[in-house]
Amino acid sequence: MEVAEVTTFLAGTTPFDQLDHAQLANLASHISVYYCQQGETVQPHSERLMIVRTGIFALYSDQQTLLTKLEQSDFYGYQLLLTGLSDNDNLVCEEDGLVYWLNADAFHQLRYQYKNIDIFFQRLFSRRLHQYKAQQQNSRFTLKISDIVQARKIAIDGDQSVQQAASLMTEKRVSSLLVEQQQQLIGIITDRDLRSRVLAAGLAAQTPVKQVMTAKPHTIDKHAYLFEAVQLMSRHNIHHLPVLDKHQSYSMITATDIIRAQQDHPVYLIGEIHRQTSIDGLEHCAGQISSLALTLGKQQVPAHEAGHIITTITDALTQRLIALALLELGPAPCVFSWLAFGSQGRMDQSLNADQDNALLLEKEPTGRIADYFAALADFVCQGLARCGITLCPGNIMASNPALRLSLKGWSGQFGKWVNSPTPDALLKASIFFDLRLIEGSKGLFNALQQDILARTRDNALFLYHLAQTALQRSAPLSFLRNFILEHDGKQKKGLDLKKRGISLITDIVRVYALSAGISDINTRQRLVQLGNSGVMDSKDTQNLSDAFDVLAQLRWDKHQHDLIQGHDVTNLLDPNVLSGLQRHQLKDSLTVINDAQSSLKQRFCRDL
Repeated sequence: MEVAEVTTFLAGTTPFDQLDHAQLANLASHISVYYCQQGETVQPHSERLMIVRTGIFALYSDQQTLLTKLEQSDFYGYQLLLTGLSDNDNLVCEEDGLVYWLNADAFHQLRYQYKNIDIFFQRLFSRRLHQYKAQQQNSRFTLKISDIVQARKIAIDGDQSVQQAASLMTEKRVSSLLVEQQQQLIGIITDRDLRSRVLAAGLAAQTPVKQVMTAKPHTIDKHAYLFEAVQLMSRHNIHHLPVLDKHQSYSMITATDIIRAQQDHPVYLIGEIHRQTSIDGLEHCAGQISSLALTLGKQQVPAHEAGHIITTITDALTQRLIALALLELGPAPCVFSWLAFGSQGRMDQSLNADQDNALLLEKEPTGRIADYFAALADFVCQGLARCGITLCPGNIMASNPALRLSLKGWSGQFGKWVNSPTPDALLKASIFFDLRLIEGSKGLFNALQQDILARTRDNALFLYHLAQTALQRSAPLSFLRNFILEHDGKQKKGLDLKKRGISLITDIVRVYALSAGISDINTRQRLVQLGNSGVMDSKDTQNLSDAFDVLAQLRWDKHQHDLIQGHDVTNLLDPNVLSGLQRHQLKDSLTVINDAQSSLKQRFCRDL
């Protein structure tokens, strides 16, 4: 063994880089070298520290679950050295490599002599413990409706009397009933309805329930998140929400159920937002988003769920601003739909997202109608900016007159993009194909969305140009699988996880979704639909979904770090700060993107 070579390697490996040359040479003299072949199981026969010099090693739990992958400068065996206890796990060599073994005596002497090295391995052990720790309970941020309500359908037929309804409520000790007709939900009736709509109105006890019920009530699926129920109930000031399972009545969730389940839930911020009567109040609520994000991080909420929560808060701010605008400006002169595009539209919004919104109007925006919606748009967009959701630098906002159009106007605009898809137009307009209704007329929105899908489905020329746009940027990975770093203009180098990662997947998936007429716009949901419908191979959709989750998680972790450090939240990540497993996953994810772009080119750009 060449001691000099080992010494040089250790000098560049944390935490040994704190030692001077003589100390490193002494450490190197206690190291032995072992060559591992692919497929070989590596197990320490005694207490000793393994240091990966080259190769890739996969660590599996006793349940054969992949815990991590070890690459150059990663360690194994410290858990046995620190505790004297060994986990029943397996370390398998996936790629031929060299490992250095440091004997136990030298390891312990190093720890006792250098406190920082001891702390390093203690923290490494703590992180490893976390890999084994299964979550014993659901995070209170990601509770589903089904986590707090059971299948308990207490229903009454709409033709039965209010007296029968009161008797059933008393018998079952509930404050509301589902009202059904031929096994289909048609309404709900509550004890408040019995007081205000029956007794106070002097109606007879034999009055049919359907005459006094709340018809066509808001509903929620049992698989939805609890915070979505908070959002819906706060927004519409309701206290009872029917829960559905596959479009059939399943149960009822009440405000009391939610309070009991998570009285201290920070996502009650949504409820606070809907109770505000001024922009100042909304700005104060929005000021809590950063602390909420840090709490989500501590609760280890996955990135895609955190994005859903953050988007729901932005939705709530937007909806409340629209309500305040209507109070100030008076009733709208015509039906309208407030639309969100981009990450808010896809419900994967990050902490540094800006605004992307527009207005869809029932009538042409002329005269008084134009003036009214110009004022409403300005009120909402400036209000969002005060709440920390910055104005779009590309002016993709409802405050831009070009983005306040009638259904005919929007249809014509999308028609131009689809029928004359110049690269420049598509580069600017592709964001508009991910649209979601935030407030206003659902019917108006549905009409526009169906018009768009009808124009794009199986439209070879349009899809060719849209695919070409999606191929203009590639993942930052060289032929030899090395990261290609870029500058952010502030002398910082790294990988832009959004522009050179997440957005590339979003662009690829959008092309396939529009080609198949899929109305879902969330990237993960689009992939599910594409796999289920056979538009894409299920293995490819799973690979893209996994890559999307890895990149989103790395960005979410980066944003958490920026908040903690008090830095501006950015998407630029230095891969050198990642663990061996994270670097491996990042490279795999970027490879998946490159492969998916090749498939996209082959499928949509071959014949034209």
